[in-house]
Order: sequence, then structure tokens, then C-alpha cells
Amino acid sequence: MRRLPLFFVLDVSESMLGEPLYQLEEGLERIVTTLRTDPHALETAYLSVIAFAGQVRRLCPLTELTAFSVPQLPIGGGTSLGKALSFLMDEFDTQVRKGSPEQKGDWKPIVFLITDGTPTDHVDRAVERWRRHYAARATLIAISIGHKADLSVLQQLTPADKVLTLEAASPESFRKFIAWVTQSIQVRSRSVGDPVQEERLPEADSSILKKLNLDKPIERVDETAAFFVSKCQKSKLPYVSRYEPAHQEVEFGDARMAATIYRLVGCYPVRATYFEMSSEQPNVAVVDSSQLLGQPGCPHCGNPIGFAMCGCGNTLCISGPGEQTCPWCEKTAMFGRAPDDAPSIELTRARG
Repeated sequence: MRRLPLFFVLDVSESMLGEPLYQLEEGLERIVTTLRTDPHALETAYLSVIAFAGQVRRLCPLTELTAFSVPQLPIGGGTSLGKALSFLMDEFDTQVRKGSPEQKGDWKPIVFLITDGTPTDHVDRAVERWRRHYAARATLIAISIGHKADLSVLQQLTPADKVLTLEAASPESFRKFIAWVTQSIQVRSRSVGDPVQEERLPEADSSILKKLNLDKPIERVDETAAFFVSKCQKSKLPYVSRYEPAHQEVEFGDARMAATIYRLVGCYPVRATYFEMSSEQPNVAVVDSSQLLGQPGCPHCGNPIGFAMCGCGNTLCISGPGEQTCPWCEKTAMFGRAPDDAPSIELTRARG
């Protein structure tokens, strides 16, 4: 039997924390449930899920639709798109069957690459390898969630009509997006073997999905949000605080100067696997503490202070002033409120 390989390559970096990650998991469930009612998909579809942050992990190898179980998506620091592409190509080499005199190979694979960020690793070599040896062998559909993904990279991987931006990640727009992905798979499962028809995608709802417009310059976005990784003092599990940038003017003597501040928009519990999925490169970017507005609580244990800094340079949660043990360095020290005239400090931010 000739298989139709379907690869979902999913960005699980810190910027996907919260609703985007939950929506992706629920969306995969809906895709599988719908496809199981389609006889064409049941006959041919095999699914694989690859997650990438700072590291890349195969969450599920190519699995027959009837036996496929939607995996729980991890979270990690970094957006290593270059590593993800290299991993995907290696998967092609080992999992996609090639034709031989004895048997026919798999149908042309389809790849859904979903990301919302800018790569934090070097992608040029992986992009070149993809273009030379794999682009013609697969249909890659690249979807940017929001406008912060690096479209200049995505448009090097696939034709412009297959680079799409999900304008808003509201529940309704995401539901329509997932329905479009499902329909795309169904259309492919019915047109396998037809080199013209199999490259055609169903018409996208222009109110939620926009195609890449090459007539407009592509902007590269480096700074989108500031993420900080802390640990719960009680459970020692990590959590990630997300701060969104805002620009304002401040008075400096007789002059007014532009300044960037960061407002707390969420604090999310993550599992210990966060560190396994995060980049091995050290976090080097910093934000001055005076730029941060808002203090998170701990989403694991409920401690009201979730951003206390230890002498080791890491942040943790505490219940209040007093003797505390840092879950990072495991040293015990006295914690208290810094004096109002204390100088600000530089906080190391995660890679995003």
C-alpha cells in the first residue's frame, strides 16, 4: 500500500505559551477526528509530529491514521528552525519509502510548518539543503501565527502561495484554520498521483489567512516579547513569565526621550521537559529591571511573589520576606524587599 506521509512541524517555543499551544493540541485532535471519517484519508494517511524550540523532538513517527494518538506538546526556549528543517530532512531519508523495482514508494509528502517566531539559530545551510534536495519531493505549507514569524525565511522554503499568515489566533479563527488544514489533507488524499491537482490547495478564508505578498517588503522582527524562566520553590518546576514591549516617552531634564517598557501579560507553568527542549546556547540578552511592569505569582504553588532573585542570578517564587531555599542553586538565604533607592539590575531573558 502506498502511504501519504503528513508531517506536522510545530513551533513550541516560549512565545507559543498559553492559548496558541492549547489550540494546536486541540486542533490536531479535530484534524484526526475528521480525517477518520474520510475513506480516502483512512486508506492512505500516515501522520508524524515534530516539535521544535531550542531543540527538536519527534513526538510521533509516521503512524497510520487509525492508530495515531495526538501527543502532548512540550515547551522550550529558543526557535531553532534550522535544526527543525535538518531533522525533517533526516526523517524523510529514513521514514519516507522510495520507489524500487519491487515496490512503489510513498506518495509525495505534505508538510505543515507552523511557527510564530524568528529563528534563533542559523538556517542558511538547512534552507539550502532543503531547496536542493527536498523541496521538489514534498509540498510544504508554512503558516505564521501572527505577524512575528520571519517570512523572509519561510518564503525560501516553498512557493509564495504556500506561505500563509494566520491573522488572529482567536478561537473562531483558529477553528476555521484547522478546518482548512483538514480540507487540504482531504483534497490531497483524493488527488495523489496527479502532479497538477495535488499541488492545489483549497481556497483559504481571507478574513483569517493571508498569503505572502511579495510586493511588500518583508520586515525582520528581532524583539517581540521578553520571556523569563523561574522555578517554583516548592515543586522545583519551571514557569515562564511573558512581558510584551510598549513604547513611551520619558522626561530627562528638559528633553523627552523614547523608552521601551515591558508589561506582564502572562505567567505559565511548564514541565521539566522545558529544559530538554531549550537551546543549549546560553541566554545572553538582558532587560533592565526598571523596564518591567508587573509582578507574577507562581502558577505552580500560588506563592504571591514569583519573581524573587537569588544571588545565583536566577529567579524563583517565595511566599514573602524571610529565609528561603533557591530551587536552582539549592542554597538558603534571607530574602526581602529591595530599598526604593536600590539600583536596578539586569535580568537575563530567555531566547523566546
